[in-house]
Amino acid sequence: MNDFLIICSGTNDIDRNYSTKALKNITNLIKNVNHTNIILVSVPNRYDVKEYTYINSTIKSFNSKLLKLSKLFSHVSTVAIANNRLLSTKHGLHLNESGKELSSNQLALHILSLLDKASLNPIPLGWHDNNPRIDTVNNPTCSNNQEQPASRNSIHNRKIQITRSNDFLWHN
Repeated sequence: MNDFLIICSGTNDIDRNYSTKALKNITNLIKNVNHTNIILVSVPNRYDVKEYTYINSTIKSFNSKLLKLSKLFSHVSTVAIANNRLLSTKHGLHLNESGKELSSNQLALHILSLLDKASLNPIPLGWHDNNPRIDTVNNPTCSNNQEQPASRNSIHNRKIQITRSNDFLWHN
């Protein structure tokens, strides 16, 4: 049940009167797949045609049928894509870049909300201290319970300091 199947229908399925056939196929798939979370994505409205056309009314009824399907089965849920003209391309049929980004963010948030937080057990890492703290109680060189700074051992050679007396800036 940690797997997800995302079903996204398009306006071509609805435009060509395939919506009843597509809905039957989706229903049969939902009945056969019980071990996977299924997310049904709503079909966005078309803005290349008038708002109250046959196509957009069919899209609305198809989306309501998808919502009813998600209520019938416990492993099925729906994500409604935002229907906004600003999220469509100039011709109005497809989603533009911001529309695709918003819909993918909606899907990601929906998947994260469905995941069982108990199944996301973090893997604890053991703590390994490379520089153990100096024991101030048993160390007679420490006074007032202050820690001594740890000495740094480096394998790198230090650069020799260069005096810049021969540089043109240092000439009188």
